[in-house]
Amino acid sequence: MVNLLCVGDLNADLAISLTNDLVIGSDTDGTIDMHGGGSAANVAVWAARAGATVAFVGVVGNDDLGTFLVDGMVQAGVDAHVIQRAGASTRAVAAIVGPDGNRSLVSDLSGQTALVDGDVDTNLLAAASWLHLTGYTFLTDQSRPLFVQLTKQTSELGIPWSIDPSAAQLIRARSDVASARAAFSGCAVMFPSDDEAALLADVDDPVMAADSLLDLADCVVVTRGADGATVARRGRPTFSVPAAPTELCNTLGCGDAFAAGFLTARISGADDQICAAAGTATAARAASLSAAR
Repeated sequence: MVNLLCVGDLNADLAISLTNDLVIGSDTDGTIDMHGGGSAANVAVWAARAGATVAFVGVVGNDDLGTFLVDGMVQAGVDAHVIQRAGASTRAVAAIVGPDGNRSLVSDLSGQTALVDGDVDTNLLAAASWLHLTGYTFLTDQSRPLFVQLTKQTSELGIPWSIDPSAAQLIRARSDVASARAAFSGCAVMFPSDDEAALLADVDDPVMAADSLLDLADCVVVTRGADGATVARRGRPTFSVPAAPTELCNTLGCGDAFAAGFLTARISGADDQICAAAGTATAARAASLSAAR
């Protein structure tokens, strides 16, 4: 039986790490590396490393880059159900990592490699004990019907599901807050970053935002970077945990690693304090890497 089924984005990360601040209109010292990425795929890989039995469903192009990404998932111990779409080009995301380790993303949500109805085997879904989704699937027009279908099916099957809203700016640009809130409603765990929580709850304070979002989710975990995380759960006291010590290289994939650590512990039956500790520990490992996983 699959402990965790992750469905969503798999892409190449083109990591552009700057030695100094970006000089607009001229050259800046730095390094450029390519690694496997994609929020849902990152969660799958980190969860597999943590000992969970993980399956992943996604789409890449029928090209060498797509094959490279699929091979990376398999080598990480993930049961990869990745469609290589004929005629499509595999997506890449440019991750610009500043000298302070913080990253900014340029994301291509091209529909060429979007998941659509029929791409997720219903038997695979029924065999899972937990489903994890990301907002990128909801925010891609071609994938949105599948997102809605999956959340409905999991509810009917009694399978808990989690959501990473993915990007506050993309919610503003590609949808609206009311639609996103409706789509994410009913999840067992929501993993918004502090800016996503502020947008979805219309509250700037992360603790208040976490509590407010309990009208959508049974548990809300606001990831706050160097400030750790805040965990709210219906009927229980809200608490915050500090970030685990690490030698910061970059923050790319840290939120995904946190979700993977938290979910792996949650699926095993751990309480919220242990889940949060597992999340911060996994995020710290991600922060020490030059890649997202």
